[in-house]
Amino acid sequence: MGRGILEYNISRRRFIAGSAVAIGAAASMGLGQCDPALIRRVQQNKKPETPHHRILAWQFSADGGLDALASALAGKGLGIVVKTHDGTDWMSTYDHAPDAITGPDRVADVARYFEDRGVPFHAWCVPKGLDPDREANMAADVLAAGARSLVLDLEGSSGFWSAGGAEAVRYGEVLRARSPFGRVDVSIDPRPWRINLAPMNEFVAFCDGIWPQLYWDTFNTPDNADGYSRSGFPVPSTGITPEFIVDVAAQVLAAYERDIIPVGQGAAADPATWPRFAHRCWEHQLFSLSVWRLGVTRAETLQYLANTVPGAEPVAPPPTPTPTQPTPNPFATKTSTPTPTRTHAPASATSTPTRTNTPAPASSTSTSAPSATASFTSTPHP
Repeated sequence: MGRGILEYNISRRRFIAGSAVAIGAAASMGLGQCDPALIRRVQQNKKPETPHHRILAWQFSADGGLDALASALAGKGLGIVVKTHDGTDWMSTYDHAPDAITGPDRVADVARYFEDRGVPFHAWCVPKGLDPDREANMAADVLAAGARSLVLDLEGSSGFWSAGGAEAVRYGEVLRARSPFGRVDVSIDPRPWRINLAPMNEFVAFCDGIWPQLYWDTFNTPDNADGYSRSGFPVPSTGITPEFIVDVAAQVLAAYERDIIPVGQGAAADPATWPRFAHRCWEHQLFSLSVWRLGVTRAETLQYLANTVPGAEPVAPPPTPTPTQPTPNPFATKTSTPTPTRTHAPASATSTPTRTNTPAPASSTSTSAPSATASFTSTPHP
């Protein structure tokens, strides 16, 4: 059977000593004060967990109660990501199901419920920046209540982040003062002309990963094709496919130097597009996937993910036809995609992705003003 597990383990003292060496080496290379993200990674790795894909849930009234959700995921090695709060409101303000989140104690109860059934529990929320101190303290409460990680849904439209970069910095300071090593990620609309409509750089500075929302059916429209082309990413004749949308996101987000956990479209019209999506992510070494959202995801997609171990090459079927860009309806109201505005990285930035106008590295502090954009999915959030 090979070497025993004890031969792979190291003592806590040896781990800390090794971490100190790594941090000291970073300083010796002229990096000065060690990157907080590196320190967080070292601390987080002290409690490693089995890699798993994750399924997002919005409201218990929309996606099902605790029993239904646990039944759908138990035994599949899949984690759940439950929405806990929106701005300064716990989800019970909007979700009137008996299982709705009312505060930190309820988060702890729900976390134990899923963990006891073998379903890793994570959380997500919508920060708005109107009261950054209170919102950050609520986020820290969620992590302290047992969430393995917290995902911040950062978008630039009405109902999402409504403040600027200074408020984002303050949010991060308060959150990290209470939870210096907790896993915090940010989920964003990665379309190149939308990504900087919220203070991306300020959030990435205190976050550990990025969840790009990659909805190939929803985004496969003439307006989006025009937006991608204007941003330097011509859309192929096959339209906005799973492969295309992953390729662009991987290039656009590379400069941020954070983990990337793609969010795929659970309600995909063709379930065969999910293996294509998963395989393309694997080719970019994006091994952990997530799905929006449980209530609209096909059972066969859940089973496919259950059979696809993060890191192992996914089983990919032969390419299947993907609908080309739909023919515009001559009777529909004409809409237009704004011409992308080029966002330049400051002189201190060391790298930016090629052929795109969007991200500056995490060290940048520039921020664009918010504007309207799509929500996390075609289903609006409260």
